[in-house]
Amino acid sequence: MNKLARGLIKDFLVLLVIVLICVGYYLYMPRSAVRLHERIAATDPNVLTEERVELSRDLEKYLAVWLPRDTGKTPTLLHLFLGNQRKFFDLSLGQAIDDIDQTAVAPGKMRIWSFMNMGAVVKTSNKAIAFDTADMPESVVQKRLADIADIFLVTHADMDHYNPTLLKKALQNGKSAVFPEGFRFMYESENWSNIYYLKDGQPVDINGVKITALQTDHRVDGNFNEPNAWYLVETDGFKILHTGDGINFKYKNEKAALAHSGVDVFLCNVKVAAYDIRDISPKVVVPMHLFKFMSNREELENSTFDYAENIYRQYPGELKGIDIKLLFPGEGFEYEA
Repeated sequence: MNKLARGLIKDFLVLLVIVLICVGYYLYMPRSAVRLHERIAATDPNVLTEERVELSRDLEKYLAVWLPRDTGKTPTLLHLFLGNQRKFFDLSLGQAIDDIDQTAVAPGKMRIWSFMNMGAVVKTSNKAIAFDTADMPESVVQKRLADIADIFLVTHADMDHYNPTLLKKALQNGKSAVFPEGFRFMYESENWSNIYYLKDGQPVDINGVKITALQTDHRVDGNFNEPNAWYLVETDGFKILHTGDGINFKYKNEKAALAHSGVDVFLCNVKVAAYDIRDISPKVVVPMHLFKFMSNREELENSTFDYAENIYRQYPGELKGIDIKLLFPGEGFEYEA
């Protein structure tokens, strides 16, 4: 064997060792993530105890490691690969997906699971509906939903709400995908028959699930030209309302029409004001976009249980009679009509 061949073999072996180390690290689940997940799992998501508030603070500290403090900066891909944050989410959301797959829901009931940011899955006795489910970089956990959920709804094109790879796999599996009118799906050139682009206020029925998109802006930016929507979903006798990042409605009468419309569960961005929740008057509100660590420390600090409680305490009478569910990523609860 000549010197060049020996050198190439040596380089290959070094590269192979590096790859194996990276794969091993990717698959390794640190005890810190397991322990935090176990502590959360031992509590009741239906009751906001001081223990759960303290767990929220512990999760905030856990997610804050290596997170940029400066506003406007975001974590690097290296941070998301090396940090334990991804592994905690992989563990928690992986458990949730197992639960969704294995849980049989009785008629007259539904179960709701909270995922990352505005991600959620609602399951009834007949359907599983996924809202804004998108994997964080370096993760593939939520792509398993392509085999489980029946309908995927996307409120807008931000990558923490929209995962084109997951959606392509779901569409290939015969599932349905729903976008606001004007949305540009990465793989739309393949002429899917199971994609629905919804005009504002115009409902569509997908195998017994009625879905209405209501156009909003994006985080109070006043821009109604980009596709952004709230979704009102009616299925099996339930009404579920999901906000995405939208705050202001393009047509104010649509917001008024939601008032006391009989919404059962409101999957609500934590930035939505308490008086707007009051006007809709849902039976249950689930504040979402919590534990937002893929941006910076300020975004994380403004998305904790403490933050949500402080916001709602400013308007103590607005949410009277509305059940508030503050959920950790991967947690779920049962709702009965």
